Amino acid sequence: MSSHRPAPLPDPGVSVDAVPGPSTFVCPSCGNRSPGTFCTNCGERKLGSEERSLLHYLDGAVNFFTHFDSKGYRSLWCLISRPGFLSAEQLHGSRVRYAKPLFLFVSINVFYYFSIAFIGASTFSTPLSVQLTMNDYYPAFAARSVEHRQHATSLGAAAFAARYDEKAAVLSKTLVFLFIPIFALLFHALFFARKRYFVEHLVIATHLWSFILLLLAVVVPVIAFAIVWLQPAPSAAAALVANDAAVSVFLQVCLAVYLTFMLRRVYRASNAYCMTVAALIASSFFHIVWLYRFLLFVITLRAV
Repeated sequence: MSSHRPAPLPDPGVSVDAVPGPSTFVCPSCGNRSPGTFCTNCGERKLGSEERSLLHYLDGAVNFFTHFDSKGYRSLWCLISRPGFLSAEQLHGSRVRYAKPLFLFVSINVFYYFSIAFIGASTFSTPLSVQLTMNDYYPAFAARSVEHRQHATSLGAAAFAARYDEKAAVLSKTLVFLFIPIFALLFHALFFARKRYFVEHLVIATHLWSFILLLLAVVVPVIAFAIVWLQPAPSAAAALVANDAAVSVFLQVCLAVYLTFMLRRVYRASNAYCMTVAALIASSFFHIVWLYRFLLFVITLRAV
């Protein structure tokens, strides 16, 4: 005998129209209408409050251990050619066609360190000699701290510097992530009226820093070797040091132009305001880098 029971009849006292049905989800990626949470055409998930949590944002780091597939290359092209597009799509809920922000950032970060090591430069690693002799921000503090720490370790000056540089090279690969919350805080303050979640500012800052690392990984070596070819120098790193001011201005101009288009697309603010913010951040860029170098210095010194 079959155990199947017929579906219960609706309560005659309740109107069928009063029974709530599944909500319709209009997919931001393909435009398909689907009941429930997932798109029946492309698999896109409806953007909810959980996607705006820090846990969901950090979950993207796990994807670094997967291969750089078509999503990665598509995202890379969009990052270069369409400033702010990836962030706008991510915040709009269209995510299945693109790499997650942290996956893209970590992948480019790895490429950056391979590229910069090839020319012998140290934008973020910052050896002890730079902290002590090319520091216009906290030179007295740096000298006192090094003297105190060197005395505590009983190491000679050369041995101490070598150990410091080794630790700084390792720590800088992780501490470069500090730029993301620093820039997210800037965006939060400068675009406070937009009432965005802080995680949304983190997404925008992550995409911006992915572009910055790509700019440093590709454009800076090209400039360095071009200088060596035009003006013979002992190395690419020496060529960059000799032309530091010109290279810095060029990078700041590139950042200002890119950031203007990015902010306009993501925050929908006026052209004048976006240009002003972009110029402010670009002109302050290397001051912000020195804030990172200060944090790296303090943390590295404790690790020596």
